[in-house]
This record gives sequence, structure tokens and C-alpha cells, in this order.
Amino acid sequence: MTLLHKRPFDAVLWWEKRRPLFNLVLLPVGLATVAAIEIVGGYVFPPGEDAIEPMGLLVDVAAYAVAANCGYTLGWITELLWSGGNTAITERYRRRIFSLGLVFSAGLTLLPAFAIPGLWLILGAK
Repeated sequence: MTLLHKRPFDAVLWWEKRRPLFNLVLLPVGLATVAAIEIVGGYVFPPGEDAIEPMGLLVDVAAYAVAANCGYTLGWITELLWSGGNTAITERYRRRIFSLGLVFSAGLTLLPAFAIPGLWLILGAK
């Protein structure tokens, strides 16, 4: 059985159509992480002090969004590398790789929401 040759642009288009979904999933996860950090910060720092400076938080969130989207771009870049330009070879793996990458990205984004409160509890919550 021979696979028909598909152009590299097919893979790029497939991945880029799903980028909005990727960002829509990471947005509430990221907001939950920021909320967890702020809530724990309210217990750790004295009144009037911030866990993270508001402008620093905006810069950090924007930098993380850019980094997450750069990581997302690796989806189609690696597919092109694996397929040697014939995306018919890798086409059947796309959904699985997308799903695994989305779960990994959401978990990585949510990690501080669990790690920071966990460390706070382990190191002696006040």
C-alpha cells in the first residue's frame, strides 16, 4: 500500500486551525493558576503587599502565552521533520499528538496552582 504524498502546508493548516482551541483551553487554566497564587499570597504576605507585582504579573502572563504558543508551533514543525515533507505519513497521529500536547500544556500551566499552596502547607502555613 502506498501513501499519497501530501504537501507540508496540509499539516501547518491542520495545526493552525486548532490553535484557538489550544488557547481557549489554556486561558481558564492560567487564570485558575493566577488566582491560586494570589489567594495563597494573601495568606503569606502582610496586608497591602502583593505576591506578585501587578505589572510583573501582566508581563509574566504575556510571556507565558508567547512561550506556550511557541511550544504549540513545535507540533507542526516536528510533524514536518518526522514526515520528511510528506504529511500523509504522520496525518493519522495528529489528533493524538495534539491531545497529549494539550494535556501536557494544561498540566504545566496548572502546576504552580498546586505546587505553591502545597509548599505553603508543607513549610508551615500561618
